[in-house]
Amino acid sequence: MHAKLLALNVHHLHILDRLLSELNVTRVAEREGLSQPAVSRVLNRLREELGDPLLVKSGRGMALTERAELLRYPLREILSHVSTLASDITFDTASTEQAFTIGCADCLLPTFIAQAIHRVVAAGPRLKLQFRMLDPLYNASRALETGVLDLIVSNHPNPREDLRTSTLYTEEVVCLMRPGHPLEKQPRISLGRYLGARHLAPSQSMDGEPGPIMATMQKVGYRRQVAATVPEYGLVPYALMGSDLIFTTGRRFAEHQARIVPLSIVPAPREFDDMRFYQLWHQRKHASASNKWLRRQLAEIARGIDG
Repeated sequence: MHAKLLALNVHHLHILDRLLSELNVTRVAEREGLSQPAVSRVLNRLREELGDPLLVKSGRGMALTERAELLRYPLREILSHVSTLASDITFDTASTEQAFTIGCADCLLPTFIAQAIHRVVAAGPRLKLQFRMLDPLYNASRALETGVLDLIVSNHPNPREDLRTSTLYTEEVVCLMRPGHPLEKQPRISLGRYLGARHLAPSQSMDGEPGPIMATMQKVGYRRQVAATVPEYGLVPYALMGSDLIFTTGRRFAEHQARIVPLSIVPAPREFDDMRFYQLWHQRKHASASNKWLRRQLAEIARGIDG
């Protein structure tokens, strides 16, 4: 038994502690930014190594086994000591020299990028920040794994189980079109009219991963008519003027574009859920003091946007 226990790491113990408190695999997955299958695999590993089911069905929920009850206090003690070991690791923005690199989708709000730059460069004289736009030929997940990227900010869901995720902000989905477009006066575009329209779409930004608009189309089982694509979101207003194409995007981004070129904004079909923007990072940097600081800066900017 002791040899088997040595095969467990701090991540396993942390997930075990969460499971013993929450009694719910799905809720632990959501709070840890992991997929449900990933947490289930950790639970199965723990059951095998500890020789006990730990959580068992009880009515409509789950209950702790006797063995699991006995583990709760010593487990908290172990994790408390681990936390003490890590607490001395700090990130001193005033004296540290560091260059952060964030991969981002082209549809990210310009004001979000501007605020991130202002926060980071103002926090320390030797701190730098660079954004890299994602494209289909760039293996963004691999870049996170190797440390080439510190974070990704995107509206694509988590493509890999070894990446951590947290939601930054949400956007209502709307359609952009030229003034005088046949759909301009609609209070909301119906799914039928949406599917009957011709669309402008962005070029794919992440390899093999459908964006939120395409994912919604797949979910409802329909395909829209994409007549043209653009490589940059900044070209969208000019491509819409003089055509009957419509472009689907988040409301804040649409309002930003409409300030550049006069365009009309109409809410998208009700079948579209709000567009969620995430920050993603690799498990290897989850405990990094500098990465945690960077994630906290982006989260604070996002709270201002959603507020």
